[in-house]
Amino acid sequence: MVRQAALILLCIGLGGLSLPGVATGATVGTAAAAGASQVPAAVVLPAQGVNKHMGVTTCASSVCHGAVMPSKTYDVLLNEYVTWSHDDAHSKAFNVLRSLKSRAIAAKLGIGDPAAAKECLDCHTDNVPPAQRGEKFSLADGIGCEACHGGSEYWLATHTSKRVTYRENVAHGMYPTADLRQRAELCLSCHYGTADKFATHRMMAAGHPRLSFEMDTFLALQPPHYRVDEDYKRRKPTYSSTQNWSYGQLAAALRAMETLQGPRVNNNAAFPELALFNCYGCHMSSMRRTDWSHRLLESGADPGSVPISDGSLIMAWIIARELEPQSAPGLLRLSRSLLAASASDRSQIVTRSREVGASLRRLCDEAAGRTWKPADERQLLRTLVAVGTSGEFRDYVGAEQAVMGIDGLLIELGLANHFRKRIDELYKLTQNDEAYAPEQFVASLQQLQAELDR
Repeated sequence: MVRQAALILLCIGLGGLSLPGVATGATVGTAAAAGASQVPAAVVLPAQGVNKHMGVTTCASSVCHGAVMPSKTYDVLLNEYVTWSHDDAHSKAFNVLRSLKSRAIAAKLGIGDPAAAKECLDCHTDNVPPAQRGEKFSLADGIGCEACHGGSEYWLATHTSKRVTYRENVAHGMYPTADLRQRAELCLSCHYGTADKFATHRMMAAGHPRLSFEMDTFLALQPPHYRVDEDYKRRKPTYSSTQNWSYGQLAAALRAMETLQGPRVNNNAAFPELALFNCYGCHMSSMRRTDWSHRLLESGADPGSVPISDGSLIMAWIIARELEPQSAPGLLRLSRSLLAASASDRSQIVTRSREVGASLRRLCDEAAGRTWKPADERQLLRTLVAVGTSGEFRDYVGAEQAVMGIDGLLIELGLANHFRKRIDELYKLTQNDEAYAPEQFVASLQQLQAELDR
């Protein structure tokens, strides 16, 4: 079972409404200094830009990106539209809103047709203002080319020219999806949320699936529509699977900290936004269960408190131990203070999340330029497995993140086939959140640890 099976398992578990991936695909190699320097300092997300989005059909001609077969002679594949429309879940995002399940969710929320509701369109299609829609633009295209690559009004005619550089196209409004930082920012804007769009607890109560994000896995699950050749490497940076995973986890944790400082927590409502807290703090408990105990980040939390969702935060601590060992104890201490604050007044949550965020921001800066050596990756893998065998992933959110991280590291180390049976078992154990059995998960990790030690 390869990572494509992870897509099936995770999407079934999450209800099938929010499909993972981003149209840029995964890359391999190391960050190229020349390519990394080609991104202007001020970059805005495609949905926040001012250029017109001309529509998917402007890219779909057979002499542009709509060729049936990939080109063997041109610098790009030329069949990008076919790959996207046939095999990429993003092209189906709008059609999801026409399903009976989506209509039932919208009815409970009282927002009318989900295919016309802003709350849904903001993540299920390229929902730019009408004034920024070209003649061939259609919301029905879903997450199309410009939803990720930016409004093409001023670069559509120039991006095929060898006389115009990648940097110049970016300056004209093309979004730099090849850049690690900007890629994570783009993915998180829908797969976690922003100040303007967010999958709230209210939406989830109406039936929307819980959101989950792991950049490296999600990139791998969507078919790449480009070829990383020498021409690509001259123009753009490339990254290893471990770089995508480590930076993605840190960026996701940082986004969570930034959200905790905003109005979704710092408000006068009876409850803060509950989607920011650990769903399974309530939804996996039973009035007859008496096996509560502290997890690593919860040493200061009291029984009965609902912890802040910490799936990416525990991954961030594991990454910090190898990325910047001197900062890991401080991150652990600050994270524990944050989770303890979840049972106190909201001002403490805001203060503690700001402190954790500052530490994560420094780690993001470090991770953006880090080239991971095989020895580092082996230690990351061993630490991740060891933390799991200690029982840290009794919580489902942590378990699903651990599986994706372990799988990616095994692939990067060239060990995936050797340990395929074990990783398949871990994916099956996290296929269904309601059937998740922590004891079985820990036992499977212990077997993996024993095999790694041989």
